[in-house]
Amino acid sequence: MTPETHRRSLIRHGFLFLVIALCLGLAIVLLPNPRRWMAAHLTALITGVILATIGLAWRDLRLTEGQRTTAYWCGLISAYAGLAANVFGAMVDLPGPASNPGVPPPMPQAAVFFSLLAIIVPTLFVSFGLALYGMRGERERE
Repeated sequence: MTPETHRRSLIRHGFLFLVIALCLGLAIVLLPNPRRWMAAHLTALITGVILATIGLAWRDLRLTEGQRTTAYWCGLISAYAGLAANVFGAMVDLPGPASNPGVPPPMPQAAVFFSLLAIIVPTLFVSFGLALYGMRGERERE
């Protein structure tokens, strides 16, 4: 994929996340556990804005082709795994450290959630780290 294709794809995925966030907003009033669905709704909104913003900055990143590809895929993987983790947590009413401090999560659900978290955290750090690294120095002249 070319850098321009990556850029447009990131913006498209960002807007897709905004549409998903609107649908999750309906889940707040229609489904049980509205606080959990609110968290999923807000997280999807923020993720959509972040993906679109990185897509808009994509031309200015000073990265090699391999670094761009890694940043692109890690960003999308972390975004969709985060969405899956939030929706799963809302569906099973998974207690969290912020929402229910001191309440241990039930093991089968916690195993699924922590498996998703093991994907989200490293890919998020890699994608954000590469985006930050790509913003170093002066913009390249065209």
